[in-house]
Amino acid sequence: MGQYEIGSVKSFTVGEKKINLNVEEELTEDQKLIVKSYLRKIDIRVVPIMIILYLFGLIDRGNIGAAIVNGLRDGLHLTSSEEGTATTIFYILYIVFETPSNMLLKKFRPHIWFALIGSCWAGACISLAFAKNGTNFIVSRALLGAFEAGFTPGVVGYLNYWYTRSEVGKRMTIPISGMIGSPMSAGLASAKLHTFKPYQVIFLIEGCLTLFFCLLSFFIIQDYPDEAKFLTPEEHELCIRRLVAEQGMASKTNNSLKNVLNVIADWKVWVFALIFFGFNNIAIMTGVFSPVIIKTMGFTGVTSTYFASLQSAGGFVGTLVAFYYVNKVPYFILLSIYGFISVIGYGIMAFAKGTALRLFALTLAGFGLNPTVVLALTWSSINQSGIYKGLIASAMIISFGTIPGATVPRLFVAKYSPDYIAAHSIILGFTALSGLLSFILGMYFKKENARRDNNPVDLSHLSEFDQREMFNDHPNFRFRR
Repeated sequence: MGQYEIGSVKSFTVGEKKINLNVEEELTEDQKLIVKSYLRKIDIRVVPIMIILYLFGLIDRGNIGAAIVNGLRDGLHLTSSEEGTATTIFYILYIVFETPSNMLLKKFRPHIWFALIGSCWAGACISLAFAKNGTNFIVSRALLGAFEAGFTPGVVGYLNYWYTRSEVGKRMTIPISGMIGSPMSAGLASAKLHTFKPYQVIFLIEGCLTLFFCLLSFFIIQDYPDEAKFLTPEEHELCIRRLVAEQGMASKTNNSLKNVLNVIADWKVWVFALIFFGFNNIAIMTGVFSPVIIKTMGFTGVTSTYFASLQSAGGFVGTLVAFYYVNKVPYFILLSIYGFISVIGYGIMAFAKGTALRLFALTLAGFGLNPTVVLALTWSSINQSGIYKGLIASAMIISFGTIPGATVPRLFVAKYSPDYIAAHSIILGFTALSGLLSFILGMYFKKENARRDNNPVDLSHLSEFDQREMFNDHPNFRFRR
């Protein structure tokens, strides 16, 4: 890789082309067609398998709610303490292993890593069906959390291997609906499978489906764009040049303690973590405990599990809308609007009395909350400069934001039913806080971008390595609002 001077800013080359770090290249009409062509090829090979694995990850972590209302408590004779621990232990291990898992992702090729951890968590889900008591069940849930920890932050980082910041937003907000999860669980709970109880059938079949797709992913997942054989030479050259100008090549990025400390010291990462934390309160509650709440309205376990898909149906519509607006409206505005809708919908669902009204409100809450979780992760991801910082930051943000998974379930055990007033109040408060923080951070980014525009910095004395080590502080880096 050679070096060139352009004015006062040092640029670098890939082949014969100059690279200007953190400056988006102006493309000719022919180049735009090439970009469109290679993005279509990448989308087909990268996105679908990630969506499938992500969907089954959501199902496997959330099916405990369906299991609780379909015989789990009585089947294993769970005490209130064991019930709370069985849910929270997943998130405790998930939190602990997320950042180390993303560090390990750089040690493995992606197709090996995702297939490995996916197969392991599928095995843990299957083992839930054979638990004989609360202790066995808790251990299996702990393993499920440990193995699944590397997936969501890993996918956030992996998509940045392939897409620029302007491109990754829509790929991360592609509508991922949980609508099949609840009906699947309900259908399985209604099925008769030899001597298995309804909750056992849920764990067994859903775990086996996950295992199938995870093994299949080993042969499907593409590793790195600079190794992509499906791109033409022109597509490959332009793709690599654009990625190098922004994030660098994932295959060439190395782990560094200095980079980890840089992420820890960045206050903006912690604000993103708080934003995700607040929105994730509602996401975890509705994703896991919707069947439990709905059952308190007088429905059977199977019917409650079917009705739980209303939240996902609303979320699907909300995410479709977000998908359309993601590159047209600033992220902080979308998050503020969707956060407000979540608070209104969830508040009605939690405290209203009419059954029909509460079910409608659950759908409305889903419309708001599903996009907020995805948008919060996307917004944080595209505001990290450099592949490795993005990997560590996404893991830290998701780890911190997953803390509600270890706390909220303690407030949804049987002894607090049917009102769950404390849990609902805490969830609403943190969601409102996330909306406020989103607005404040968006206004800060506007001010900081203007300051950088008005204060150009001479970087001609710095090497490519030194410039990349500046991360978000690089004078050419602009935050996405």
